[in-house]
Amino acid sequence: MADDPELGSDSSDSPDSPWQQRAVERSLSTARARAVSRSGQILDAARSLMQESGGIDFTVQDIVDRSGLSLRSFYKHFAGKDELLLALFEELLRGFAADLRTDVEAHADPVDQLRAYIAGFHDRARQSSAHGGRALGSYHLRMLEIRHREFASALGPQMELLAEIIEQGVAAGRFRQDLEPQQLTGLLTVTLMSIAQMSVLDVDLTGTPLEGDDLWLWCAAAVGVEPTAGPASGAAPGATKRPTKRASKRSVSRPAPAPARGSG
Repeated sequence: MADDPELGSDSSDSPDSPWQQRAVERSLSTARARAVSRSGQILDAARSLMQESGGIDFTVQDIVDRSGLSLRSFYKHFAGKDELLLALFEELLRGFAADLRTDVEAHADPVDQLRAYIAGFHDRARQSSAHGGRALGSYHLRMLEIRHREFASALGPQMELLAEIIEQGVAAGRFRQDLEPQQLTGLLTVTLMSIAQMSVLDVDLTGTPLEGDDLWLWCAAAVGVEPTAGPASGAAPGATKRPTKRASKRSVSRPAPAPARGSG
């Protein structure tokens, strides 16, 4: 058996060896857990700085000092500040979409689901400035230029949820039929995101605050349902018929003239 080192060599060098696979998996699992933990520390530090300053003017060194990690550790997990801000943006939208889904799943009817989606979207956009939303709101405009693909991917979960609602509503005859579900989803997303952006940045274009009920009236008309429609309502027409104010054509009764007095 003195000439058997080849057996040991074959066993240890084989990439398919079970013990090697277990060792690699254990090593990768440990490294992954460590990377997730440290990247989470960095994200928390950046989020804290963003909430304190209301902006994104802090430096990588500021983040490192706040996190308690080294500069080397930062660059092991993020290529730079832009990639870190992208991660924060993705985390914000992931939680945002999860909260919206919870709101929506409390309802069975697609009209009620859409209203819950719009109300949740509007309310959270107004509150997000207290959680770094204002800073990331300005950053997402930059993302559209330099990280278009990642930006679209980050929006995926909330758009998928809205698409589900629209597809169910169209299939059930509750929403308008003259536009494709993808078109309705896109138009509603652009509307909601534009309003959210103005809200987060405190831009008032008209001098009149836009309330959640106002937004629902607009979006309900866009998908072709009456704003007060309930689960028992019938099929939606191609467009919502809204009542209009018209001047009444009925004659207005007037008091009869007083009889003329005699001349005396």
